[in-house]
Amino acid sequence: MILFRYLTREVLTNLSLITSLLFAILISNEFVRYLNQIAGGKFAVNILCELIILESPRFLAILLPFGLFLSLLFFYGRLYADYEMTTLNACGCSLGQLTRLTLPLIFSLSLVIAALNLWVNPKLLNYRNTLLAQTGTAIELQTAQPGSFQETNAGRRIIYVESISGDHKSVKNIFMAQTNPYEKPVAITPWTILSANSGYQMINAKTRETFFVAVNGKRYQGIPGGKEYYITQFANYGIRVDSHIGTVNNPQESLPSSALWRATKPNKPSYFSELQWRISAPISTLLLAMLAIPLSRVNPRQGKYLHLLPAIVIYIIYFNLLLIGRNWIENKDISYQLGLWWIHGMLLIIILLAWCRTLGWNLVTHRLIQFIKQIR
Repeated sequence: MILFRYLTREVLTNLSLITSLLFAILISNEFVRYLNQIAGGKFAVNILCELIILESPRFLAILLPFGLFLSLLFFYGRLYADYEMTTLNACGCSLGQLTRLTLPLIFSLSLVIAALNLWVNPKLLNYRNTLLAQTGTAIELQTAQPGSFQETNAGRRIIYVESISGDHKSVKNIFMAQTNPYEKPVAITPWTILSANSGYQMINAKTRETFFVAVNGKRYQGIPGGKEYYITQFANYGIRVDSHIGTVNNPQESLPSSALWRATKPNKPSYFSELQWRISAPISTLLLAMLAIPLSRVNPRQGKYLHLLPAIVIYIIYFNLLLIGRNWIENKDISYQLGLWWIHGMLLIIILLAWCRTLGWNLVTHRLIQFIKQIR
C-alpha cells in the first residue's frame, strides 16, 4: 500500500505538471485565435471566456494520454537512474508488480478520457457551434465596430455606428443600409437606408426572434438613381435580425456517439472516422502507458532522459498516423471496417517487442514454451 501511494502520487504530480504546461500553451493559442476573430467582428467579446471553457475538455482529452506517457517515462526512468529500481528488485518487488500497481491509475484515466471524448465533448462542441453561429449572424449589435462601416448578412447590410456602450447594449448615431434578400433579381437593387439618433437590441419574448430597434430617425427606401423614393420618420423602428445557424465545417464532431454508431457506415465514412477517433483516445492511453514502462529502462550511467527522444518520436509517428488514417477513412481510401485498428495493432507489436527486450528474450521464450505446454 505504501508503494502504491508513492507510485500514484509521483505519477499524478508529473502528469499534472506536464498537462498543465501543454494545456497553457494550447489554450493561449486558442485565446489569440479567438481575439483575432473578435477584432474582425465575427462574434462578441463577452462570450470569449465561455468559448475558452468549452474548448478546455477537448484539449484535455488530447493532452492527457501524452501527459501520462511522459509522466510514466520520467517516473520509471528516475527509478532506474537513481538505483531505486535496483533496491526494489532486491526487496522482491519486480517490474511486473510495479506495473500491476500502476494499472488502476491507467485504467481510471482511460475511463475519464473515454467519458470526455464519447459524451462530454460532443455536447460541448454542439453548444459551442450554436453559440458561435448565433453570435456570428444574429447579434450584430455586439459585434459592431464604432467609427467604421461594417458588412453583415452576406453583404446585404452595411452598418455604421458612431459610438457603442460599454455593455454593447445600445449605440448612438447609427446609419444602416440594406437590401431585401427576398426581392427578385433586377438590374438595380432597391436599398433601404436608415439613420437614427440611437438604437438597441431586443429579443421578442414570444417568438425568441432578435430585433434591432432604432430610436428617433428616418427611413429612406428606393432605387439608387431613381426619382421615386419613400421617406418615413419614426420614433421607434424594429428590424428583425437573421438568426439562422451558420454552416459547420465538420458537423459530425458535435453529434452524439450513439448517433454516429447508428449511422449507415458505408454511406457515412466521415461519421465512422469520427467515432473511431473518439474511441482511439482511451485506447491510446492504455497502449502508450504500457509502452512507456519498458521504454523507461536506462542504464544509471547513461542518464534518465536518454529514452525521451525515441519515445517522443514513436508518439509523433503514432499520432500522425491516426490523423492520416482518419482522413483516409473520410476519403474512402481505406475500408471503414479496417478503421484505425491497424495503427493500434502496429503500436501493440512495438509494445510487445519493448517488453521482450526489457524482460529478456530468454525469459520470454521460456515462459512462452511453458504456456504452450500447459495448453496442450
